[in-house]
Amino acid sequence: MMRSVSAWLQHQIDEYHFSLRDISVDFYMAQAKLERADCTIHQLRQFNDACQDMAEICQLNGDDQSYLHTLGKLHYRLVQEIGNPDRDRLFRLQAWQLARLSLTRLCHQLALVGEWNKATELQSDFVRHAGGIF
Repeated sequence: MMRSVSAWLQHQIDEYHFSLRDISVDFYMAQAKLERADCTIHQLRQFNDACQDMAEICQLNGDDQSYLHTLGKLHYRLVQEIGNPDRDRLFRLQAWQLARLSLTRLCHQLALVGEWNKATELQSDFVRHAGGIF
């Protein structure tokens, strides 16, 4: 028996919510590891990967607002880590590299929705924070 369009759509929405819930667990666990003073570059990359995975799920399901929110949260945390004097230089350089990538994705999405001022503001903020690393 075929499902109605409404039932199919509800199933898709439910699957999306289950996927978000599952990846959210990974995100919060990775974020908790970043709070520790002995956080490693590997753990930084795990956080980045969890955020990127969550953003991809949002994007694939057409949830642009959650996509932007997830990328924004990732980018903000990476910029925060760039300026963290308690992290070693290699850690901060890795955060810089990952932040460049998140900034690119963020600015691309903001450009698609016509938020040029916000994209410009993010770029200026990144230059201001990241310039001191070198």
